[in-house]
Amino acid sequence: MIAPENASRPAKILNPVTLLLGLATGLAALAWAGRHLGTVDWHVEFTRFHPMISPEAQYEPTVEEMCAIVRTRCRPDQVLVIVGGNSILLGVGQPADKMWTRRLQDELGDGYAVVNLAMRGSLPNDGGAIVAETLRKEFPRQIYIANQSAFPSSGPMGSETYRFVLFDAYYKGYLLPWKPRSDALASILKTVDYHRYHQADLEIGGMLDSWLYFHNLWNWWSYTHHFTFATPMMPHDPGAHWPRDRFADAENDFDSTPFESRFTPQVVAADLDLTRRATETFYTENADKSWTRSRLAFRNFILGARDEFPDPLKPRTLILIGRNSPYYTVQLEPRIRARDELAIRDTRAGMERLGYETMDYGGDFSAEDYGDRSHLTSSGGAKLAAAVAPKIREIAEKLRYLPQ
Repeated sequence: MIAPENASRPAKILNPVTLLLGLATGLAALAWAGRHLGTVDWHVEFTRFHPMISPEAQYEPTVEEMCAIVRTRCRPDQVLVIVGGNSILLGVGQPADKMWTRRLQDELGDGYAVVNLAMRGSLPNDGGAIVAETLRKEFPRQIYIANQSAFPSSGPMGSETYRFVLFDAYYKGYLLPWKPRSDALASILKTVDYHRYHQADLEIGGMLDSWLYFHNLWNWWSYTHHFTFATPMMPHDPGAHWPRDRFADAENDFDSTPFESRFTPQVVAADLDLTRRATETFYTENADKSWTRSRLAFRNFILGARDEFPDPLKPRTLILIGRNSPYYTVQLEPRIRARDELAIRDTRAGMERLGYETMDYGGDFSAEDYGDRSHLTSSGGAKLAAAVAPKIREIAEKLRYLPQ
């Protein structure tokens, strides 16, 4: 009698070891790809972070991504000039071919490379500053430019909107040791509310990305192939899912926008009120119409400015202090204009005592050089570039960046 053959056991659909090995291999491959892509500049036609490649459209550039942009545009023999700051230095109202940083590059010449990393609403020590700090050794001959109004300072952490750049650099070990910032980061990390998605994403997402580099991979895919979700900037198909490189820098041109649509009665009333109150909390008016500076307000300003940048970076950081448009300031009482000018002088003096380089602008600008209360037209941008270029050369000479 022939013994029956043993019934074969059903094959396992999933082997746990194989599954885990495949998962680990896949994650390692994706992490390698993300890390590699961080060294590649996929922003071929980069001019600046226009709205469709900025957090306004849910596109958050990584530190490596911005460093790759810089590396492509600055040779080792050039002095690197990184422009940070807010929408004024971004060049809102100036088309790409007439934006002020392009004029600054022309003014400085081939010995310098100007890269505009400013973003709307950014504080001086936000994204562009973090990139400059990250590249401090790779590009030791560098100058960083940002802007602010008289007196305000951001402290060591910058704005919440752009804090993703800070956390990206923090978890990847790109930052200088700086106790005020380290203490502020430690305080935030101890009190993160994980029920708030944004806070959890900053900490957990930043930590995971320091191992897996998935933000670089997603940004590359979103920029070059397919954006994965609609945003308020582009809510409907087909454009909602277009890769970001299909959107050109289409900044509005103040010069082609009628004055009446930029300076409506409502806008003028609101901006004139802002202009009148710009520095009122920092001074007390005396009986003779002179002004006395508030000790407490000035002290708080100095403490914030002291912690804003690590000490080694202050001498190569140029802070531009801007004025409001003459369209508004000529409508102010002379005593208020005098107060505002005093505030600019006090701000510059305080920051320079801390080691920063500073300059102010707008004193000789006309109303035609402004597209609104604070943003510059192309002519204003050209004047700003012409004023900043000599200061950049002066700093470069002081820091011994130039051949002796």
